[in-house]
Amino acid sequence: MSVDIHQFLKKYFGYDSFRPQQEEIVRHTLAKKDSLIIMPTGGGKSLCYQLPALALEGFTLVISPLIALMQDQVDAMLANGIAAAALNSSNTAEDNRRIKEQIEEGILKLLYISPERAVSASFISYIKRKKVSFIAIDEAHCVSIWGNDFRQEYTRLPELMQHFPHVPYMALTATADKATQTDIAEKLALRKPHKFLSSFERKNLHLQVQGSVQRLNVIKDYVIQRKDECGIIYCLSRKSTEKVSAALCEVGIKAAYYHAELKADERNRIQQAFQQDEIKVICATIAFGMGIDKPNIRYVLHFNLPKNIESYYQEIGRAGRDGLASDTILYFSFQDAQILRQFIDDSQADESFKIVQRSKLNRMLEFGQATSCRTNMILSYFGEHRSQPCGHCDNCLNPPEYFEGTVISQKALSAVKRLNDNVGVNMLVDVLRGSERKEILSMGFDQIKTFGAGKDISKEDWLSYIGQMINQGLLEIDFTNFNKLKVTHIGDEVLFNGHQVKLTRPSHAPLSGTKIKSKTATFEDALFNHLRDVRKNLARHEDVPAYVIFNDSTLQEMVSERPMYLSDMASISGVGQHKLDKYGTIFLDAIKTYVMKESSPKNIKGKTYQETFTMLKQGASPEEIAKERGINVITVYSHIAYLYEKGEAVDISTYISDTEINEIMQAWYKLAKPEGLKELFVHFKERYPYYKLRLALSFIKKG
Repeated sequence: MSVDIHQFLKKYFGYDSFRPQQEEIVRHTLAKKDSLIIMPTGGGKSLCYQLPALALEGFTLVISPLIALMQDQVDAMLANGIAAAALNSSNTAEDNRRIKEQIEEGILKLLYISPERAVSASFISYIKRKKVSFIAIDEAHCVSIWGNDFRQEYTRLPELMQHFPHVPYMALTATADKATQTDIAEKLALRKPHKFLSSFERKNLHLQVQGSVQRLNVIKDYVIQRKDECGIIYCLSRKSTEKVSAALCEVGIKAAYYHAELKADERNRIQQAFQQDEIKVICATIAFGMGIDKPNIRYVLHFNLPKNIESYYQEIGRAGRDGLASDTILYFSFQDAQILRQFIDDSQADESFKIVQRSKLNRMLEFGQATSCRTNMILSYFGEHRSQPCGHCDNCLNPPEYFEGTVISQKALSAVKRLNDNVGVNMLVDVLRGSERKEILSMGFDQIKTFGAGKDISKEDWLSYIGQMINQGLLEIDFTNFNKLKVTHIGDEVLFNGHQVKLTRPSHAPLSGTKIKSKTATFEDALFNHLRDVRKNLARHEDVPAYVIFNDSTLQEMVSERPMYLSDMASISGVGQHKLDKYGTIFLDAIKTYVMKESSPKNIKGKTYQETFTMLKQGASPEEIAKERGINVITVYSHIAYLYEKGEAVDISTYISDTEINEIMQAWYKLAKPEGLKELFVHFKERYPYYKLRLALSFIKKG
């Protein structure tokens, strides 16, 4: 199928280029091949199925777990001029009738549906006779018992998929370790899927861990400084969400709490108000989860310790989805860990599942105590190993003091190798410290060369060092094999090729980082807030989330570039043809009005042209404008040419005749379209002044 996917990208989404791996994924899907996509939140997963849906004949089925998430996606697609709809329990009979009409007429391109409805007999009976182009399964980790949001109904999706053997399947998720990735492919019966594993690194996120002492007061101070920004504060209990929310409201912050015990109508009201920027801060349990599709969340704070790395990374991934710098802060507490461990022990799950959850909680503890690069620890957890620091976590920005730890690391790595990659963390520590407990002696672990090689190091320190080695990618935990340790390729470099390792002494001192915040001019801040107000009013009028109009990064580019004309607005990232037609003039007028305010700086980009244009509309001649503004008359003519070229209502026939334009145009083509004016000036032996040459060229370029 010959499709210009770059044209689709620009026309519907307003982007000039794809993000990493997106183009490859789109082409793979257009070739009718299955795929498993693991891409961090904010990496552009949705476009991976939305764009091929436009290019393929028929419509795409998108399995999505939450009504709110479906509706946000549909709103975003409709705003881009793409026919999309969702089948869910909130629909009226008229809504469903209209959707079926769109399907019958071949108008619909994307149909979002919950997994429960997708596997219902009535839906399968209806849909199996329709032109489905391919099936995309979002939040695919829900199919896996190894994932952190297992949902039984996801395992039944092959009942639907078997009716469409000739269309490609695409499974997408933001957080999946190796075990979960394998499980997704098997449970969804993907056919030799190509795995697209993007880097899990989110470079715009500042990762930070602080102690939990006086955390509520610390959080209040933090949020007060960012009262105009949106954020989420995750809490472990319902009571904590209410307490934190009340404390913020007391100091004038527009905050609300959110948990599963609230009535559905109230949860929906709060979420909608947050989506539309009417509520700035949500204090929530994990009930406030996958339904969040809001790009301008500037910070995610964890009042309590998350239960595992997957949950933590998924939750902080809701910050900075527009690519702008955002903060994530975890307030670390061992007491939270004890509570979470008790939850696991008291659950009705089988023991094998509990073992996995305890191990994952231990990794979360290691993250909280990490003294090496926190990003690298997360990358390593998801199977992406590297040793260079990230430069955007607290340990990289404020690095702890390191010591030479190569020998210590080699002792541990050697022991793991000698035990055939078949030992857990605690057993490894006991072997290194020379423990003579019965289990070690009965298994013969006391006979390896490194038995007792680290008896001079305390158990607590060994646990810290091994955690650091895991964080640095020297070791990894195989959750599918009873949490046994394995030496990675980086670990082999340490063990066999003398690769150096730096470790730090364990420390429980509170950690702190620096606030990453760009410095912008006062004018740009004011213009950005003005454009946000314009967006907010439009969103309220259309009853959609504010980011559906334009996200913050698009507004910031408008502030930076200050487009004055539709042709300039079209080049702003995120402004596709549909949005240009619908909103372009509204935002152009807002920018022009703000730029032309007397209080705005004199040298603001675009202001000088608009001042000339204003005087032209008032009937002033170029000479009068030059005198009034104190500039050269040639500059005024240059402004006139520019304004005409950009489509403003300027009559250049007042300053140059059609005959003169035709003569200059013929010479321009004869001289092979010279860039500058000098060749033309010489060609006409100075008969035409520069300003007429410039006016003629503006006519030619406007075409």
